[in-house]
Amino acid sequence: MIDKGRLIKTFCELVRIPSVSPDDKEFIAYMEKLLKKEGAKSTTIDTFGNLIARFDAKNSSSKDAVLFSCHGDTVSPGIGIEPVVEEKVIRSKGDTILGGDDKGGIAEIVEMLRSAKKHPPLEIVITRCEEIVPAGAEMLDYSLLKSKMGYVIDMDAPSDVIIGGPTAFFVTVKFKGKPAHAGVYPEKGISAIQVLAEAISNLKLGRLDEGSTANVGVVKGGTASNVIPEDAELEVECRSLDDKKAREILKEMKTVFNNAAKKFGAGVEIKEETALVAYSIPKDSKVVQITINAMKKNGIKEDVKSMAGGTDATHINLQGKIPTVVLGIGGRMYHSTDEYIVIDEMVAVANVITTIVEDLA
Repeated sequence: MIDKGRLIKTFCELVRIPSVSPDDKEFIAYMEKLLKKEGAKSTTIDTFGNLIARFDAKNSSSKDAVLFSCHGDTVSPGIGIEPVVEEKVIRSKGDTILGGDDKGGIAEIVEMLRSAKKHPPLEIVITRCEEIVPAGAEMLDYSLLKSKMGYVIDMDAPSDVIIGGPTAFFVTVKFKGKPAHAGVYPEKGISAIQVLAEAISNLKLGRLDEGSTANVGVVKGGTASNVIPEDAELEVECRSLDDKKAREILKEMKTVFNNAAKKFGAGVEIKEETALVAYSIPKDSKVVQITINAMKKNGIKEDVKSMAGGTDATHINLQGKIPTVVLGIGGRMYHSTDEYIVIDEMVAVANVITTIVEDLA
């Protein structure tokens, strides 16, 4: 039986501990002590600093371990968080984030450990640096894990069941023009900013189809209004739930950049980074069906979908051994001082994951 008061108390204790990325080691150390207190058979800190805690089966003969994972770090401003418990929600005082992302998920997992009457072997992973790169889940030592399925608790509503994510490319483009005095010899110069503008005007941006987007996020260039700019730079991204489509969009973008440079006789340097690689878990897979059944038992209508953003589940699924879905935590307005978490939704999530482990037992 979920204890609402205990869940709220745990959550408030967790968010008061500062863990602004990448300074999250104090929180990881706290969680190691807490999980040992809750009965972890063993704990390991891998070489990146991620915490892995293992729990034996409880009132169960199952030998198939199940993974539950959350990240322990937060964004700024996250120092001196003071949670304010209202009738239906928990907020910060207003000058910091709340830290529900992702300590709401951690509190719910802890409550599940305390409440479940039975469960299979469990592996609880608290990752570092999810909010920055490299992320803890990217650097996690997967050789230490034995789980057959997994759950990342890091979305919004209790009904969320995320089964897919995108391939995403981050691209930096540098155009090299030719400087000249803008008033005296403009015809002798090549404006890198003009080349950049030409490129942007020919890019397909925004929502390209149901699962694909592209964006120009940063533009830099120029030194003074009377100088034909030699250098200009832009940072763009493209992503798609379809890996092949994402690569096609990237190829089209690179063609646009090269054509713009060629048109004006400028140089161009293109650097790309694969930030995410698409994954998809079949809706009829065991991890998804167990989740849907648990939600139905708790009166929740599931919302099974893919998302365009990345989570720790992206990196876990890419290993190919632990099919992992993402569930909600009951929070809203993440990464802002308006962040809050809905108390009844926290209870709902804790009930769902407790039902999951009891069913798997």
